[in-house]
Amino acid sequence: MHKRTHTSQTGRIVVTPPGKRRVNRRRRNWHRTIRRVCAVALVVEAACLLLANPYLRVTHVRIEGLQTLPADQIFSEAQVPKKTNIFLMAARQPFVKRLQVDPVIDHVSRAIELPHTLVLRVVERQPYTVLSANGGYYVLDRKRVPFRLVETPPTGVPVLALEGDMDPSTLALGKPIGADWLVQSYKLIALLGAKKNLEAKSIKVDQNANLCLNRSDNLQIKLGQPEELPAKLAVAQETVTAAGENAGARIAYIDVSCPSQPALMPRPQSRPASR
Repeated sequence: MHKRTHTSQTGRIVVTPPGKRRVNRRRRNWHRTIRRVCAVALVVEAACLLLANPYLRVTHVRIEGLQTLPADQIFSEAQVPKKTNIFLMAARQPFVKRLQVDPVIDHVSRAIELPHTLVLRVVERQPYTVLSANGGYYVLDRKRVPFRLVETPPTGVPVLALEGDMDPSTLALGKPIGADWLVQSYKLIALLGAKKNLEAKSIKVDQNANLCLNRSDNLQIKLGQPEELPAKLAVAQETVTAAGENAGARIAYIDVSCPSQPALMPRPQSRPASR
């Protein structure tokens, strides 16, 4: 087997052992490295120019989506810093987090309009029901979050009247209520949306979590435990439909706590006065 040989510049013959190869190191391309460094420097310089440009500072703040909250309150809660670069403002989170602490606000998004306008889009919570507890009325949204304490319940939303008192810590504004009776009550409200003749003015919840609907004509529909709600509502709807108009004037309550054996209590008819 022949050994590999090569001749050096001095004329000596150097023998390379078998299995070993001479590694040729590539020379570093300094031109490419310099070009990359220059590109990074240009980007940094351009970013500095954009951030230091006085024509790109926020001088106007526009708030959109407000329904019940006053704009002055939002400006005060946001605490938007003045004369801040608009690109830095778009990346900042603190003022958005400060706004979302307000229990009435569901979420906030932001946008920029060059050269100097910051847009805050506020989405307020919408009333879904009103919880009557601890001597007050708490307005709740679809996520079971109480966001406002009012003296009188707003019209158009059912009232959940809870017997007994709740732990005040569970009624903190802006924090969802996870009680099982409230979860079941929300399911009932969702089911009532498709049954207009059962539309409840209020829903009573006793200490044992029994549910009772109260229509505006004082007709009560006793549902009992929050089980088999679709079947119970179907029986109640058939009964009310069969009773016709002014059902509340003739029926005191309908008990469908056992849907297979419903019960009905008529109202006592007043007798005409004797002459």
